[in-house]
Amino acid sequence: MSRQKSGTLFFVYARMNVQDVAKIIESWAPRWVAWERDNVGLQVGDPARKVSRILVALDVTEDVVQEAFERKADLIVSHHPLFFRPPLSITASDIVGRLVLKLAEKRIAIYSAHTNLDFTKDGVSYALAKALGLTNIRFLAPLERLLSKIVVFVPEEFADRVFAAMSAAGAGIIGEYEQCSFRSRGTGTFRGSSKSSPFLGKSGRFEAAEETRLEMVVPRAQVKTVVESMKTVHPYDEIAYDIYQVDNLSANFGSGAIGELPKAQSLRTFLERAKKTLQAKSLRVAGDLRNRVKKVAVCGGSGSDLLPAAQRANADVYLTADVRYHTFHAAEDSLALVDAGHWETEHVILQPLADRLRESAHRNGKSIHVFVTKLSTNPIHYM
Repeated sequence: MSRQKSGTLFFVYARMNVQDVAKIIESWAPRWVAWERDNVGLQVGDPARKVSRILVALDVTEDVVQEAFERKADLIVSHHPLFFRPPLSITASDIVGRLVLKLAEKRIAIYSAHTNLDFTKDGVSYALAKALGLTNIRFLAPLERLLSKIVVFVPEEFADRVFAAMSAAGAGIIGEYEQCSFRSRGTGTFRGSSKSSPFLGKSGRFEAAEETRLEMVVPRAQVKTVVESMKTVHPYDEIAYDIYQVDNLSANFGSGAIGELPKAQSLRTFLERAKKTLQAKSLRVAGDLRNRVKKVAVCGGSGSDLLPAAQRANADVYLTADVRYHTFHAAEDSLALVDAGHWETEHVILQPLADRLRESAHRNGKSIHVFVTKLSTNPIHYM
């Protein structure tokens, strides 16, 4: 335990462990929203290991690992995973093996939040949009088919208890609102067999009971957990519940972002500011620099596939990275297309990520120091 003095009061802060850090990140950018082929979460280390200092970086490189050691970090939180694929061996004969061995020797853990951080609200693309000064930011392509709806029938006097258990397990979140539900009253009927033990009435007799129909949405990946939580507090031995697939667009998860500049400006002016803000050495641009732009679409990292979404949204300019040659042609005259670089469009998430970790930890009474790498991990050089 450590103590921090504030005026005449003393606040007692508890130590964190790696799992505590993971919970902070995953409450914001859950692992289940990541691309199914991605590798996110704890890459190296013990989840129970105590953590007091965290280094936040875009990539895990030899220099970043050395920086973490010199700054006495217990954990590196990276955007790009150290392992994109399961390694066949861990030896000093390749760069990944050498890094793993060095991390183990220095007792430094690695946690990576990759596409789950790309797809979450206030994640990578939101950070890019904010860095470029956009307002009224929303997802360029909200994800769909992420949700299910659970409907359960429960005695009225137990409705609040079941609702609380389902909420605690992750049900009932819609956009900026939580604990969302719908309740309606009705009459349930049943006749239990001689082997039944009904909560209400007697076995072998037709019964009618006043019940509440409780409805809550839940991420599909969490349905099993929510159902298990519901069952632990539901009084019936045989519980009637339904699970429906919901195809609504998600308010909390999506790809890219779109917003507006405070006032229209020339494409040239916008790009000059973007280049400076993103620390870009150069920009690849298709579009007339004299055109006025106000509505801006962005995607941190490789976002060529979102060009049609930017066109449908009537964006004046779409800024992303790793744009293919033919994608520039596909932009035609519909909008300006800008490739600002992969590192350049993603490093903007590092400070918001560090701030969130620090603020969440302190809000929960945890002692932690979080700092952003001083290094550029961009492997690309310009001549």
